[in-house]
Amino acid sequence: MPVPRITSSLLLAVSACACATDLPQPQQVVVAGSSADQRQRDTTTSIVIQHADIVRQGDQALSDVLKRLPGISITGAPGQGGAIQMRGLGNGYTQILLNGEPVPSGFSLDAIAPETIERIEILRSATAELSNQSVAGAINIILKKAVKRGQRSVTASVARQHGVNTPALSAQLSDQHDAYSYNLAATLTRKRSEKAFTDWQEERDASGRVTLLRRTPQTESGRTDALTLTPRLNWKLDDTDTLSWQNFAYLRRVDNLARADETALTGGHSDYPRNTANFVANFVMLRSDVTWTHALSNGDKLEMKVGASTNRRTGTFDFHGMDTAGRPLARHHVDSGPVENDVNSSGTYRHPVGDRHAVAIGWDASHARRSENRDETLFDAAGGLAGRNNADYTAAVDRVALFAQDEWQVTRRYSLYLGLRHERLGTASRALAANAPDALDNSSAVWSPSLQSRYELANQDVLRLAVSRTYKAPELARMVPRRYTKDNNNNPTNPDEQGNPALRPELTWGLDAAYEHYLGDGALLSAGVYARRIRDVTQWRLFEQDGVWVTAPFNDGNARVHGVELEAKLRVTKALDVRANVARNWSRVDNVPGPDNRLESQTPATANVGADYRWSALTVGGNMNYQAAGPSRQSAQVLNSASAKRELDVYALWKMNAKTQLRVSASNLLHQDATETSSFIDASGATRTFRQMPTQPTVRVQLEHQL
Repeated sequence: MPVPRITSSLLLAVSACACATDLPQPQQVVVAGSSADQRQRDTTTSIVIQHADIVRQGDQALSDVLKRLPGISITGAPGQGGAIQMRGLGNGYTQILLNGEPVPSGFSLDAIAPETIERIEILRSATAELSNQSVAGAINIILKKAVKRGQRSVTASVARQHGVNTPALSAQLSDQHDAYSYNLAATLTRKRSEKAFTDWQEERDASGRVTLLRRTPQTESGRTDALTLTPRLNWKLDDTDTLSWQNFAYLRRVDNLARADETALTGGHSDYPRNTANFVANFVMLRSDVTWTHALSNGDKLEMKVGASTNRRTGTFDFHGMDTAGRPLARHHVDSGPVENDVNSSGTYRHPVGDRHAVAIGWDASHARRSENRDETLFDAAGGLAGRNNADYTAAVDRVALFAQDEWQVTRRYSLYLGLRHERLGTASRALAANAPDALDNSSAVWSPSLQSRYELANQDVLRLAVSRTYKAPELARMVPRRYTKDNNNNPTNPDEQGNPALRPELTWGLDAAYEHYLGDGALLSAGVYARRIRDVTQWRLFEQDGVWVTAPFNDGNARVHGVELEAKLRVTKALDVRANVARNWSRVDNVPGPDNRLESQTPATANVGADYRWSALTVGGNMNYQAAGPSRQSAQVLNSASAKRELDVYALWKMNAKTQLRVSASNLLHQDATETSSFIDASGATRTFRQMPTQPTVRVQLEHQL
């Protein structure tokens, strides 16, 4: 039975029960208390993590904060960060927002220091006001807005991992003078990294006999210098008008060097058994927006925002291929410089209808222009020119959305949210060189209705039900028909990648339901379920073309996703807090044969258990994180798998006096090895690549002082 038919029946039943309650007399609502209290009152399904909880364990990377939250997982090896996933789904299924606006493609949340964040909103179901590109859900990062009069604070820290140090310095200033206030947060870091891992490649013929076996130890060393600035200015023009100017600046320089030394145990070597790759780049991201809020005498409110951003990188990549004795065989040099500029505008007009009914309408529009200068030069063993490839292009992405939403306190116990959003996307790309990709013109339009309901039981427990239509638009890089080639050892488990201009958006109907039991003083127990039905799901298809293995994305039928999420936050004593969460995720791609035909390598399960104990001046605590893994089938021939992750993090916070505190944290104390496997099997035999990655714990010491 289709999801919309099921959910409409459930909603009618909930509404009938709720409307049987008599409407109460108007009451004044006082917004106060913990984030759990706010969560209990809100009609929309969201989890809000405040600043104190974000910085509690002294994490240097935002991904380490997020991995402990219900239903969120992080890709990659333990202790090394990675892409953010909700319900186990990444790769565009999870919408990442910064101050309510989508972040640019390729932007990492680890660029944002936890100290500069005011709160994090985990949005499990879509609302019309925000982008509906949130199939799995959305994570909204809100930079610091609150102003404390005369605040001057500085934080200095050093983290040590695998024998190298990462120092960081943060400062925050805020003050208020009559109608004017400001807030400035800045973070400066120098991160050094040393990683070692080993790749194994094995090939077998149709009879199972090993025909090729290679072992390739590799090392990666790098240094990253970064500066983050988040200035904000506020003006209260009069009793009805306020103006805010929010800015975000992120400057980063990366210098990474990778080395590989291959040994052929059976069969021959690859083209370049010994090789090095050096990547040096400068990144600049600037973002600025101005918000004007106007309050009318009848209670209406108009909010308008205009903004602009630029995201650019200039870099060089040098690959040196050598034989087993270290003699040069070839060199590949790439100069690249992608630039993405964006202007945007949004607005919302809110109109209260009585004491418990509010209607809002608005718009959200943006124009982004991306250009990339990419010049690849090939040299032979003697340093002579062997070839050249120019793949410059320019592209424009236009987005226009209109929305309307209705928030209605139907009875004292029952509230309802209704939203409708229409979003249109247009993408146009043009080649700038004779051998660059063909032109691309693509447009799509999506209607996205959403409904959320909340019913409060007599004991103040809450029942929630939400229905929404969301979508996932294809990324520009996946649509431009340009091929990204591997420098060495092209094979079915290490193919070139190519875009597909015919990609269509993935459309999704979703259902979320939850039961929340509130125990007071911020404590709660929660159980939720969700389901998604995805149409035109994107899958990577592997094929061989002119003797070269290539993978490209294609729309390939439908997929189904569902799961269960459990959460507990308990105050055992006045000094001891305990928290835990468990999530189990399932998915199935209809056109991929089972078993293990999960969607986009979905994380099957996550679990966290943590505690904090407070004395008068000392607080200690920790968290144990678990992420399940296993085989994931991409097609009948391609099967990938990864090892499970177990991470133990602990911390201690000593309040030395009213203005100074010392925080010591240790993460990834179990430092388990991580493994990844990719296999290709057909009638002629099998190719298998296995990667083993040792990990290291990190210790961080952080001194915080209020001036």
